[in-house]
Amino acid sequence: MVQREDAEEGKIKNTEFVRWFSKIDKSMISLVGEKAANLGEIYNNKFPVPNGFVITSEAYENFLFSSKISEKINSLLNNLDTKNNELLISASEKIKKLVVNSELPEELKEEIIDSYQVLGSNKIEIERGSAYDILNNATEPIFVSVRSSLCFKSHRGSSMHEQDTYLNVKGNESLLEHVKSAFASLFNPDTLKRELEKGLESGKIKIAVIVEKMVDSDKSGIVHSNDSFVNIYSVWGLGEGMNIKNASSDKYVLSRDLQLLEKKIGEKKYFVMRDSSGFLKTSNSSEERKNSQVLNNYELQRIGDLAEKIESHFGKPQKIEFGIDESGIYILQADSLENFSDEESAGKLPHKEEKKVFQNEGPFSVEKVEKVTKTKLKLVLDSPYFIDEVKKSGLKKAGVVKIEKIIQKKGKHPFYFFESHYINEYENLVFNGIKPFSESFEEVYVRTSDFLTSEFLGLEGGERFSEENPLLGLHGIRFGLKYPDILEAELRAVKRIHEKTDVGILIPNIICVDEIRKVKSLLKKIDFKKVKVGVIIETPAAVQLIKEFCQEGVDCIVLNTDRLLEHILAIDRENKNVSGLFDELNSSFLYQVEYLMRVAKRNNVETNVFGSALLNDKVLKYLVKKGVEFISVEPLDAKKVSEKVYSFESELFHGTDLEPRKYELEKVKDDYIEKNPVAGAEENTNHLKKKDPLGIL
Repeated sequence: MVQREDAEEGKIKNTEFVRWFSKIDKSMISLVGEKAANLGEIYNNKFPVPNGFVITSEAYENFLFSSKISEKINSLLNNLDTKNNELLISASEKIKKLVVNSELPEELKEEIIDSYQVLGSNKIEIERGSAYDILNNATEPIFVSVRSSLCFKSHRGSSMHEQDTYLNVKGNESLLEHVKSAFASLFNPDTLKRELEKGLESGKIKIAVIVEKMVDSDKSGIVHSNDSFVNIYSVWGLGEGMNIKNASSDKYVLSRDLQLLEKKIGEKKYFVMRDSSGFLKTSNSSEERKNSQVLNNYELQRIGDLAEKIESHFGKPQKIEFGIDESGIYILQADSLENFSDEESAGKLPHKEEKKVFQNEGPFSVEKVEKVTKTKLKLVLDSPYFIDEVKKSGLKKAGVVKIEKIIQKKGKHPFYFFESHYINEYENLVFNGIKPFSESFEEVYVRTSDFLTSEFLGLEGGERFSEENPLLGLHGIRFGLKYPDILEAELRAVKRIHEKTDVGILIPNIICVDEIRKVKSLLKKIDFKKVKVGVIIETPAAVQLIKEFCQEGVDCIVLNTDRLLEHILAIDRENKNVSGLFDELNSSFLYQVEYLMRVAKRNNVETNVFGSALLNDKVLKYLVKKGVEFISVEPLDAKKVSEKVYSFESELFHGTDLEPRKYELEKVKDDYIEKNPVAGAEENTNHLKKKDPLGIL
């Protein structure tokens, strides 16, 4: 703890540079970040977590203050045009260079090194032992991991793991340099773009750094829990071996009472180990180990028990990394399962932190949509969990219902059901997943399955679908038409809900008219006549064929902004080498959107748009101006987006011929917003009437 004068307030402020895991809990996110808060929480609840400490956000701020680079950083970020990728990347590189080339203050260096040496001693008795005695017993520096931990509420709508993590760091100087590199990673382009566009001031973007003892694992893996099972994936050696392309991990499925229900032994041709210098290297597995079971019965029971207890502590399903060395089983990291992509949940280590899927999250609060707009709203949904909370939005229609999460929860790839002749079980799985939506909404459009092969390799039956470029591979309707029994089962499931609600199907990744005809042929085969058919526009080919699609007789066209942008710009958003070039305002994209809506309107076909680009105000305003009929949003974003649409319509249409009359908007409101979405709720809009230039309420 040191004191310094606060530059803004002229006050003396106590600064805490380092905090040990033993002094951290979940209330300290602003000081240590969410990732570190989770580690401290489970460490202090006696779970077997390797010891460590956190270099706090206050240490980070003190570093900026002492090195006098805060003003330089602010000058580079103030009025930065985040839509100009060249300027964004240039500013990012300049700031990161400033950070790594600046000296850490001496008092911070000393505290980090002292803590590192204490961590490396054989007498970790920090609370009651003498630090001096411990330091005297310290010998060879130890290997540690250096992980970044964000200390602010991120606006991540579609984020990846943007900050850096360093493994096998050893020695005082190496540790100090890696700490600065972790600090610098806060200013990666994707983070700056997202947070600054969402209005977070640069001074409030803070980071902490976790320093944790490395476990030289002989066995490693991932475990995650859901409502029914505990799934465990494991490999020999370090956990990085789970990402080796030509090797597959073991998979174990335990019941909630920890009985082994299923076991699949992977072919582990290679494993990852650490050499004496700290470098990771891939080695060939022995013939004996290659096809042998990694975890014994005790380890399975112990890991399953830890997973259930950690889940119980946090109150939501968890994804947990573990390592096993000669001294026992260690928990290396824990986080809510929904914070990870499908690929990661299926046994991959998290190189990227994918978009959070709202419907699988724990406690949250959905606000009611109150603004009535000419541009109508629907919901994007992908899981029936927390349906009562979702209904609080008041929106009557689900514009895009995705079924991939429903399938994933079962742990089996659709091909498993097909190959095992359990196709009726697959139909029931989809039906039971979408049934709650039919009971809660007046209109439901269900997208037939669309999963990239890379995302579902870990599911049983998905092993054969390995591709070099999954985005351009066998997914969407091309998969369904190659395996029509699977597609037919999905269509039958949708048919079973149509009696209670107005239903439609959405055809994903479509590129030709013949695909629509084949889907309609299947619908005719199962006698499903009372169904609307929509197509999801995700490729330039689909845009160019929109006239033919309309003439073929589709009821709606749905634009997936994220996929269409990736295909137009030839950019994989998950590839950090090019993700900075991803631009929602690229004119080629906007031209195609305008053409798409113009042709659809001319043919009296409903238009609907969904995707993360809607969170870009300029894109949203453009769509409103061009007269898009519907936009589909995730429930947490519904109120915020509706208010932005209201503002844009007021600006664009007020006082013009395009301004709708009051009775027209009342009709619109009845069409898409519930008066009282939750039992007992009172509709109160009087406070909005004074600020109502459109005369809506």
